[in-house]
Amino acid sequence: MLIKVDVAIIGAGTAGLSAFKEAIKYTKRVVMIDRGPLGTTCARVGCMPSKVFIQAANSFNERLFFKTQGISGANKLHISIQNVLEHVRKMRDYFTSGTVKYIESLGEQFICSEAELLSPNKIKIQDGIVLAKSIIIATGSYDWYPEEWQSFSPQVLTSETIFEQQNISKNVGIIGAGSIGLELGQALARMGVTISMFHSGSFVGGLSDPEVNKVACEIFKDEFSLHLNKKAQLIQHNKQLLIKANGAFAVDQVFSAMGRKPNLDQLGLKDIDIPHDQHGIPAFDKTTMRIGKTSLFIAGDVNKHIPLLHEAADEGRIAAYNALNTPQCFQRRTPIRIVFTDPNIVVVGQAFKALDINNIVIGEVDFSHQGRAKITQHNQGILRIYGAKENGELLGAEMIAPQGEHLAH
Repeated sequence: MLIKVDVAIIGAGTAGLSAFKEAIKYTKRVVMIDRGPLGTTCARVGCMPSKVFIQAANSFNERLFFKTQGISGANKLHISIQNVLEHVRKMRDYFTSGTVKYIESLGEQFICSEAELLSPNKIKIQDGIVLAKSIIIATGSYDWYPEEWQSFSPQVLTSETIFEQQNISKNVGIIGAGSIGLELGQALARMGVTISMFHSGSFVGGLSDPEVNKVACEIFKDEFSLHLNKKAQLIQHNKQLLIKANGAFAVDQVFSAMGRKPNLDQLGLKDIDIPHDQHGIPAFDKTTMRIGKTSLFIAGDVNKHIPLLHEAADEGRIAAYNALNTPQCFQRRTPIRIVFTDPNIVVVGQAFKALDINNIVIGEVDFSHQGRAKITQHNQGILRIYGAKENGELLGAEMIAPQGEHLAH
């Protein structure tokens, strides 16, 4: 079977769907290829189910503040992680159902298959070949942990497997204090799980401002055990896992939050003459999404530029527009990154590490005595905002702040 189109999109996640919806504005000769499962990383295993989980944990945690407000009976409240996980899966299925129905409605424009690039214009699929004037790679990413940990499965969980569990053990080790590790680690701790978190660096949650990071670490250490600058190793001991990191810590399960890797290995890119960066990612223009001077474009988590939902959607649209029109350079939106811990961790605009300390002035707010935060009994955190010393231009901010997501916007 030979299919000829103007543009072929590999991947039906957020970037791929965004690219498809942009492409059909200009041509009907579009196909989207995905092997499944369908439903986008965000809705299926990422931000949406995790927020359901976090919401349950935070709702249960509010009982700690009842007594001082004159509300009694908090000690009679209980939480069932098993029931919470059932609720997460129901909500997950609801979130993904709309996306799946949309993809299924595309008929012949959706091809359920593996995809392998034979050239910048030719894709091998299960039942034949797709010839496309342009191709958009939007294959997303996958959870990663060291290969030697495979032998410990299923005791090693990731964001792609944790919500499929019938229950969670009472003693969990978490490797990685980035966004996913902190969000789910805090949520589990608030549900009564003993958490030991290990992080190879000294900065958590994507922060780079040492003052904000210091406050963040103090807040989290009040809720669970946080070990910084510890590179963890796993070994099996009886029915438990031992986390070795300047000592041995016995846990029943490990949640790996060591980051995600782009889904590139099966695409055959190594056999195609295209430029790559030092990490093996196809070199592309961030304002056009084009790979070199080829007819290939790359969008979403797979390019490791800014692995966030709204950025993936933007990149999909940019890639599709440029794949079907005279390529244009698009200005990207102001960076915004939110970690949905309580308080929220936020980096908006330029991060502290990107600025020259000699050329900026810093404004600071301590939330420990801030009125609204004190009323809600969530008076923890700090905001540091950066301005240009020369002209007062607002450059960026880092914070850990109650409802910091709104301050960021």
